[in-house]
Amino acid sequence: MKKVLLCLALSIAVIIAAISTANAKTVMKMAIGDPENSEMGVVGKSFKKYVEEQTNGELEVQLFFASALGSETETIHNVRRGTLDFTIAGIANYVPFVKKLGVLTLPYLFDGLTDVVEATNGSAHELLNGYAVKEGGFRILTWTYTDFRYISNSKGPITKLADIKGMKFRVPQSAVLLASYKAWGANPVPISWSETFTALQQGVVDGQCYGYIGFNAMKFAEANQKFITEVHYTYQLQPLSVSERVFRKLSPEYQQIIIDGGKVAQKAVLDYQINESGKAKQLLIDEGVTISSLSDEDQWRTLAISKVWPEMADFVGGQDAINEFLAACNKPAWNPGQQSAKR
Repeated sequence: MKKVLLCLALSIAVIIAAISTANAKTVMKMAIGDPENSEMGVVGKSFKKYVEEQTNGELEVQLFFASALGSETETIHNVRRGTLDFTIAGIANYVPFVKKLGVLTLPYLFDGLTDVVEATNGSAHELLNGYAVKEGGFRILTWTYTDFRYISNSKGPITKLADIKGMKFRVPQSAVLLASYKAWGANPVPISWSETFTALQQGVVDGQCYGYIGFNAMKFAEANQKFITEVHYTYQLQPLSVSERVFRKLSPEYQQIIIDGGKVAQKAVLDYQINESGKAKQLLIDEGVTISSLSDEDQWRTLAISKVWPEMADFVGGQDAINEFLAACNKPAWNPGQQSAKR
């Protein structure tokens, strides 16, 4: 009888263990620099929904908004180390780890959203993602589309190059953006994203640069930012990346779900950007923010391409790396000896 009971107990234990294993789930954490009501928020929530549905909850993705897990640079460090699963961060913050990604920060690289989409899909994406995996230790799953980095400030409308001279602007820790603002006669100040609102509010800097949706999400109008100028010098891309160390530990099935989830999230944020950016702009106008355009943007473009591109070429991998990317985007090669204001 004792043997029967012992066998029964062992059988029950095996069954319980099997059920526990079957119901076990893997919790994965995602750091997100912006608040939930932003383009980053759309990416995070879309990715989470897809992955959890496709794995029947066996992979759970926890989202941490507004730099709750540290600065964007810190979260990229942790993703590289494998101590954090995912992060969404501005492209400039990835460049110190993978310099060739810096090509995306070159001023006036893109003419519009169509250009941007082509540069973040197909062979261009594969090229950039190859750099990320090999040199950075992370894999790019999604390109978050967050519009051009329009310039805002607390002083007054900027409608021509002379208006920006001497103004202090918060920029990310990006040598390319620093050089761009200096070329236009402004004073750029590197400040971490999590400290930007306070710096604007306290007058440490006069302005910053971001798209309309992100501007609203960050509530920059409450930080004295009453003037915005539509300058098209750089399109802000914010990759969602996964730790390559974490990714390689997943089963092939889960790896594919993670990759597909990135594509779903990228489509979702593109649709969101197209549909919501104009609404965000109108909301700012209704709240009394003055939005201006430039009367001389060709001058801004000429200065940026003639000064910043040659100065920063080596910083982003050199002329060959730049032209490799341009070729992947079906764009003409860049020749420093034949500068042109039209890319």
